Amino acid sequence: MVNCEVNQIFLGEVAAVQNYGAFVRIPGCSQQGLIHRSQVSSSHVDDVTEVLQKGERVWCKVISVNDDGKIGLSMKYVNQGNGTDLDPNGIELQRDMQKKKTYVPQQRKTIQLEAVFNTTCTKCGTHGHLAKDCFVPPNGKKYELIPEVEDVSSTPKTQDEQKDKKIEKTEKAEKIEKIEKKHKTKKSKKRKRSKKSKQHTDDSSSDNEQTTKKSKKKRSKDHKQKKKKRNSSTSDTDSSDSSSQDVKSYKRKHLERTEVRAKKCKHSKEKHTN
Repeated sequence: MVNCEVNQIFLGEVAAVQNYGAFVRIPGCSQQGLIHRSQVSSSHVDDVTEVLQKGERVWCKVISVNDDGKIGLSMKYVNQGNGTDLDPNGIELQRDMQKKKTYVPQQRKTIQLEAVFNTTCTKCGTHGHLAKDCFVPPNGKKYELIPEVEDVSSTPKTQDEQKDKKIEKTEKAEKIEKIEKKHKTKKSKKRKRSKKSKQHTDDSSSDNEQTTKKSKKKRSKDHKQKKKKRNSSTSDTDSSDSSSQDVKSYKRKHLERTEVRAKKCKHSKEKHTN
């Protein structure tokens, strides 16, 4: 008999490891429990041998105990550090079980057609239905379909209708032509306006260019005139400076000559007195 209960948590030792799961020894129980690869971790595990090893001790929780004695264990609902229960109410376990349930579509019932009644109606005398389902009135009257007869009076009406249709078509065509003409006139006006605006812009740009050229020419002329004036003023100043220098040099020479003459005169006077 199995001594463990559902939702029991214990620290067990891994006895064997396979690709699909690991077998764990349960303390106080002669049987071993199986941890399926879907219960090893919250993340997807393809090969359990890459995660667990033989002899390793892990915390486990008993999920199911079958009548055959097979015990289902889980690691992802237990904290592997201290062994606390992460799903005490079993809500996450129920969600996992619902996801695993495969949807089995119900077989549709085949539609079977029943045979026609092998009877004759007492009202109309036809075969295949009962009198209560018959739609023939009790008097036994039968109505025939009225044949289609072409009236002569309908022909002129059709001709008039054709004429009216032709008139409507012509009126519609005239309206469409008027609308198209309006659109064309609007487009032509827009084109003319755009051309005029372009010409105006071109003329304004050409006028602006001419005015800029004229202003540039005037500026260049003024600049040249100013340069000439400056050159003439500098030449005048140079000539005045040179003339003043000549006058000064002439005065100096004249003074020197007068001094020399005065000295000679003094010397001659001194000789005569002696």
